[in-house]
Amino acid sequence: MRATLTNESIAAACEQATEFLADRKVNRREVLRTGLMLEEALLAYQQRFGPETSFTMDLGSLFSSARIKVSVPGAMFDPFLRSDSDTENDQFMRSAMTRMGQLPLWRYGRRANILLFTPAHRRVPEWVKLVGAVSAALVLGFLLRLAPDAARLLIQEQIVSPLLDTFMGFLNAIAGPMIFLSVVWGIYSMGDAATFSILGKRLAMWFGGFLVLDTLIVAGLSFLVFSPPFGASESGGGFSDLYRMVLDIVPSNLFTPFSRGNTLQILFVAIIIGVAMILLGEKTDSVAVLAEQLSYVVQGIMGFVARLVPAFVFGSLFNIIAGSQLDALGGAGKFFIASLAFSVLIMALHILLGVVLLRISPAAIWRKSSAPFLIGLTTASSAAAFSANLTSCTEGYGMSDRLANFGMPFGQILYKPGVSLVFWCAGVSVAEQAGLVISPGWIITALVMCIVLSAATPSIPGGMTASFAVLFAQLGLPTDDLAVILALNILLDFVITCTDLLDVQLVLACVGRRLGLLDKEKLQA
Repeated sequence: MRATLTNESIAAACEQATEFLADRKVNRREVLRTGLMLEEALLAYQQRFGPETSFTMDLGSLFSSARIKVSVPGAMFDPFLRSDSDTENDQFMRSAMTRMGQLPLWRYGRRANILLFTPAHRRVPEWVKLVGAVSAALVLGFLLRLAPDAARLLIQEQIVSPLLDTFMGFLNAIAGPMIFLSVVWGIYSMGDAATFSILGKRLAMWFGGFLVLDTLIVAGLSFLVFSPPFGASESGGGFSDLYRMVLDIVPSNLFTPFSRGNTLQILFVAIIIGVAMILLGEKTDSVAVLAEQLSYVVQGIMGFVARLVPAFVFGSLFNIIAGSQLDALGGAGKFFIASLAFSVLIMALHILLGVVLLRISPAAIWRKSSAPFLIGLTTASSAAAFSANLTSCTEGYGMSDRLANFGMPFGQILYKPGVSLVFWCAGVSVAEQAGLVISPGWIITALVMCIVLSAATPSIPGGMTASFAVLFAQLGLPTDDLAVILALNILLDFVITCTDLLDVQLVLACVGRRLGLLDKEKLQA
């Protein structure tokens, strides 16, 4: 479609786009939201460039995903980026909301502004796929146990196991670059915001501090639930062992961490490069754009990998049941219950923090936070709860627009205590089940991995899957238990999401109160 930015053409473009999305079986809510964003963008360009300016709109699809591309010639102008004095914070918020799918991708090229809308189409819920995979594994696994041993071993060892090993190899190959790019871009973005804003510095300190504190609390209490064998490492343990572990984080060259899959070294390189990009400033703008675009590529691959997780769960459970290795499922229940209990505990501690620092009752906190909490609990999607979350922050807690619009996406990227505690519970649970002797060095490594991976894990389908693979590889955990962990994590994701949403809100409100960015009348209402 090619037309000018008149009101009639804008209305026709929006109608054509919504009809196209509806025909492609896109979720009705996404259809309405995309139509409203398209109208908002075109009206902004009309106001900026005038109704006589032409624009083009291309409708298409790629791998069953609907895509709408809008091109408006003229000066560089992002219709979803405000132009007030807080430009750096707005740019960070814009990038964060694009990654969460709340805003379309914008770029400027060949003297034209280009917007790309990629609304999510209808998909079978992950828990439905999980139930199907588990049910099929149970039925076919028990049936295979009735087959002759030769046939059973042939299917298990020559067909299923090689496929599972290939999947894990591919997952580990993608996980390293995903974590690297996520950390580099995250440090560059957050560092840029913190450089120009006291707000960014305060939020980074509070979110980072609480993430460490939450993980340490769960780690300490977890040893009342899990009992992995303790001991020194093979090299003898003690200070020299910890000292060697710290030195080993520094790689001999930039390529060794990726070839060997050493996650701590990958994180070290990512942090060094991210900090260097901040210090060099505008000299690294092209590198920053490349890192961001490459992260989109890797995240797209991880979205595809996420669709294969039910198949991986099926294959692993099928092998466990067919091979009469049911003891491998023994620690799964304890991991699941412990993760739920610690999630509730962390939420309770943050509610207590809100009661003390904000001076409001638990009932008032529930009234203000219930809408996004319930959306997160029922959809396992922080993106779906984003709008309600912002409303809760501004209207319920009385946060200023500046604090809510920057702090909420910032917190959802950096502060994910629910993810961190599930990583930790998975690590100690599998260590206990496998009889893996854990040393002080192992515990420190696990804590660092859980904290950093929770912040580095992108909020996309398959993000936690890759991070689990990284965690297991770094801690030396057997991958036989990974399928059960991934299956239960699909269910835990609902609790993880609402835990993170509530905790981000309360920490953000506490920061706002200390900085004087809360409306006391709304807070006390």
